[in-house]
This record gives sequence, C-alpha cells and structure tokens, in this order.
Amino acid sequence: MARQPSQFLQTNLNHCAGAQDLLLQVLAQWQVDVAIVAEPYYVPTRTNWIGDMPGSIAIYTSEAGPPLVQRDRGQGFVAVDWGEYTIFGVYFSPNKNLAEFEDFLGELQAAALRAAPRPVLVAGDFNAKHSAWGSRVTDARGDAVLEWAIMTGLSLLNRGNAPTCVRHQGSSIVDLSFASPAVGDLVHDWRVVGDV
Repeated sequence: MARQPSQFLQTNLNHCAGAQDLLLQVLAQWQVDVAIVAEPYYVPTRTNWIGDMPGSIAIYTSEAGPPLVQRDRGQGFVAVDWGEYTIFGVYFSPNKNLAEFEDFLGELQAAALRAAPRPVLVAGDFNAKHSAWGSRVTDARGDAVLEWAIMTGLSLLNRGNAPTCVRHQGSSIVDLSFASPAVGDLVHDWRVVGDV
C-alpha cells in the first residue's frame, strides 16, 4: 500500500483565540500532519505542540504521526525533528530593526546548519518582502532573507503571487517556506489557501 503524502499547513493567528479554535477544527478536518503556527493565541502544553521561547511561533503535529522532538529554539524560531526531517517554525516581528533581523537570520542559519545532514523545512512569517516570492516591492529584509537562503542552501517553495497576509491596511507576501533539496523535491501542490 502506498504511503499517503503528508499534509502541512502554515498560518498566522495574530494572537486571536477564535482563530486558534478554528485552526484546531481545520487541523482535524483536513487531516493536517504538521502545522507551523505564527503568533498563536497560546502554545498548548501537549507533546504534539512545541513553541519558541516567547511563544511567537509553534509547531503542531497530529498524534497519528511521528512525535515532535525539540531540536533547537530561540527568540522567534523553534526547530523540531519529525521522523527523518527537521522542521523550523519562524516568526520575526515587523517592529524590530534591520540589524536585529540580520542577527536573527544569523542564529537561524547556524541552527539550520547544525541540523545537517537531515532534510530541512523552514516556514513562517519573516515579515520580509521581495520580488523573488511575488511581492510588488523588495525591502532590505527581503534582500537579507534571499542571501540567508542561498548561504544556508535552502530553496524557496512559495509559488505564485497570492497574498499570504490580508489586512484592512492591504495585503502582502511575507509568509515563506524554504527547504533543503531533499525536501524540496518532495513538495507538491504548494499553494496559498484562500476563502477559508
């Protein structure tokens, strides 16, 4: 019997309790195997949830799949081993400056390189804009993320130019997914899910 492909979901809950309740329902309905959750309302104290130190990013796994094993965590990122893969969840506040962002990317790069040679997936809200992932504008953070990805040996998984963040002030593409070549070759049907 062929193994079913794993279902991953990446989202930002904007610290909203109602959004987190809806997420829990969606995880069950869609049979999501792994979710990378930026700005959760809270990180449940369960073995299938692991968050970063301030609780700004968390990773969830269904209890039917491999367990999450914490590998690394810092301010704005968490890394877990899930079966043969290492998965990073990332959130970086738009309110911090470029120097802080570059320091953060340095820490994230070191953590990703420590995970080698395991296949790596990095996903989350970078709050960075670049035409490489469909943004209408490129900012200094976007340039820094692109350089970080190249230096870390990760490929961008985002496809198309559908906004990943829609607010009253407008929309943007700031939620990004990157993978090492071994993972990137396995990814099919990456898309932004709208109208949910």
